Formats: sequence, C-alpha cells, structure tokens
Amino acid sequence: MSNVDVCPESAKKPATLPSPEALFARFYRESWDFVRRVLLKRGVPEREADDLVQEVFVVAWRRREGVTFGEQARRWLYMVALYIASNHRKLARYRMEGLAGEVPEPAVFPRVIEVMDAAHLLARVLRKLGRKVAAVLVAYEIEGRTMPEIARRLQIRLTTAYARLQLARNRLALRAPL
Repeated sequence: MSNVDVCPESAKKPATLPSPEALFARFYRESWDFVRRVLLKRGVPEREADDLVQEVFVVAWRRREGVTFGEQARRWLYMVALYIASNHRKLARYRMEGLAGEVPEPAVFPRVIEVMDAAHLLARVLRKLGRKVAAVLVAYEIEGRTMPEIARRLQIRLTTAYARLQLARNRLALRAPL
C-alpha cells in the first residue's frame, strides 16, 4: 500500500462561513444601486431616494432570517421598494394641491398693517414731543388718567400739566395730515 494521505491538510480546516452581518453587508452593497433605481423609476424625488433606500434595507434587515440572498432576494427587494415608494406618495405631507385662481387677501391683514403703521407713527411723534410733554399726553389720552392724578404722579403743578397737554395737542395738530 502506498503512503497516501487520505485527508489533506487543507481538508482538515473547518470551513468558515461568513457571518450573517457580513452576508447582509455584501447584499446591501450589491443591491443598493438597484433599489435606488427602482425607487426613482417609481416617482420618488431624487432628494428623497437615499432615505427611502435606507427604509427598504431596514425592512430587509428585520426580515433577514426569511430572505435567501440571490435572485429571489432581488425580486423581494423590488416588491419592498414598490411598497415603500407607494406609501411615500400616499403620505399627506408629500401631497401638493394646486390653487385655483388667485388667493384672496385676508381681511385682517390690512387692518394689522394700519395698526402697526399707527404704532410706529405714534412712537416717532412721542419721541419728537419730548419726554415731559409725551408723558402727559400718554397718561391723559391713552391711559385715560385725570389731570389732577397726572400732576400728582409727575409731581408738577396742575396748570403745568394742562399746559403740557395743550402743547402736545398743538404740535400734533401741526403734523396731522388734513
């Protein structure tokens, strides 16, 4: 008998199979372009395609035990991509409605503008009146206080308060449009 080794050295090493994670990573690399093309053909905007590709592969990762990699997996990925694209289009945030005709201007908008303009005008006028005269005008006309109360709060004579109010009214009358 010959001295032939029945079991060569290479046969003695156990065959190492790649881990499921490594198999999936390879599957992902090989299928990414395919899934992206499917989504783009189904009407997914370019700017959203990468996110939806990730969603397809999240589904594939969750179902990886039931999927055999190869041509069958490619068909399965195609179906998952179709469902993801369909669901994406159905979401309300991606729907756009066309407006019929011109949008009417809201009734509140002009009034708000008028009030804001009046407030800016009042602030500008009060600055021009001076601090002492403006304090009497605001207290009497806007806050609704009485003249004796204003005189007490500002610690001025009542006649001085009346004089400042009259001065403010006269200056406003000169600036008021007719």
